[in-house]
Amino acid sequence: MARKRGLTYPLTVSKGGLGYSEDLALVEEHIISVLETRPYERVMRADYGFDPKIFDTLEPNAINSRIYKAVMKEVQEVQDLKVDGSINTEEEGTYQVTLYYKVQGVPAPPLTLSLNM
Repeated sequence: MARKRGLTYPLTVSKGGLGYSEDLALVEEHIISVLETRPYERVMRADYGFDPKIFDTLEPNAINSRIYKAVMKEVQEVQDLKVDGSINTEEEGTYQVTLYYKVQGVPAPPLTLSLNM
């Protein structure tokens, strides 16, 4: 039995109803939601999300710090987060980031994302 369950991100339809995710998959989707949502996209939560203007600095330490701050603020299930990211030299205009974290003391599989700069 799942300990935590919620709607999938992105929202899907499954078997005539809304799709849902459980446990680690749900936490991973929450992280992706934070990083893909821009400030003011959610009317009632204007400060939710990740501001892509940080990419203007082209400074990986600053970008990683901002990613860390956004995820830790919005995804309370995440513990011991480590953000490892750099500008992707193979794919222009993207930032490759890998997040290492734990949920309820259990290490989750690393989450690797390519963010548009």
